[in-house]
Amino acid sequence: MSHATITQRLADMSIVLGGYREPASRYKPAIRVGNLLYFSGQLSAMEYDGVVAGITGQLGSEIGVDAGYEAARQCAIGLLNRAQTMLGDLSRIRQIARLTGYINSGPGFTDQHLVLNGCSDVLIAALGEAGTHTRLAIGVVGLSFNTSVEVDCIVEVD
Repeated sequence: MSHATITQRLADMSIVLGGYREPASRYKPAIRVGNLLYFSGQLSAMEYDGVVAGITGQLGSEIGVDAGYEAARQCAIGLLNRAQTMLGDLSRIRQIARLTGYINSGPGFTDQHLVLNGCSDVLIAALGEAGTHTRLAIGVVGLSFNTSVEVDCIVEVD
């Protein structure tokens, strides 16, 4: 699939990539090893200049599944921004191999899979078959900046 087609699919979802900011912490946003790109965790909220921006809160106790879905959707957009920055062309993505989602979950919250659908839905809609993936949806008791969702992935590229 061409970069223009992927860009149009994103536009159809009202998603425009751009504005990627390098992390301030001591890690690489992604590292390429052979034909695999390993992405660091993409948060639904980040701290910039002392201000936390994005979707925060614990699922089930502070926010609901719909807000969590949107948080995971924002993570997918962040991953695609990183991929575009690193590859220059999203058509170089051959396959999203693995997606792991960490869902900031309150006691008794068991809909992590529904939250992570927000990320999966964007990747599949944008990339088609190349966006399909294996995945894990894991409930955790807290994340940096009280972010609601963090995702990482492994991507096969050419």
